[in-house]
Amino acid sequence: MGILAFIIRYGSCRKAHLLRHGSLGLAAAFIFCLPIAGHTEMLTSENSLKAAFILNFAKLVEWPESALKGKAEFCIATLGRSPLDRELAALNGKSVQGRSVVFHQYNSPEEAGKCQVLFISRSEQPRLAGILDSLGDMPVLTVSDQDTFCTKGGMLSLASEKGKVVFDANMHETQRAGLKPSSHLLRLARKIYGRH
Repeated sequence: MGILAFIIRYGSCRKAHLLRHGSLGLAAAFIFCLPIAGHTEMLTSENSLKAAFILNFAKLVEWPESALKGKAEFCIATLGRSPLDRELAALNGKSVQGRSVVFHQYNSPEEAGKCQVLFISRSEQPRLAGILDSLGDMPVLTVSDQDTFCTKGGMLSLASEKGKVVFDANMHETQRAGLKPSSHLLRLARKIYGRH
């Protein structure tokens, strides 16, 4: 069984128990503390873990009611040449915020404004400032694995550290877009920028 399938199956089996005890954060902690596989499987495993992080980010952030009103689907998308497309496409049909996940690959920031979670590929680094300006204060959760993403106005940044995937958060930018990361997510962040 692939690591992403295991994570998703684990999450489904545990969901009712975790929600009863108000600790969905335990499932998130499980995901957020998984080590990256050995060298031969590192790239695939790391991409699968990043996709699992993104799915859990979507579950641990609250969107304004107006952003999801009347929508039956929850869109997770990529912008640019992303190595995560296959792993994120595998999330199609999963449930987030009571809606079915759909995956899209976008080529422009204007299109990207239609989604709820946007992974911005490293290929877009030269255009990052313009992309983030285009999104403005739209309720789109921006995620990347670019090293300085949070310091340049992104919301959640994935990184590898000591053989594990970790993440940083930018509270100023999430709040500006009307998004509310849960306390569980913030406790698991390596660094938090823009906290007042």
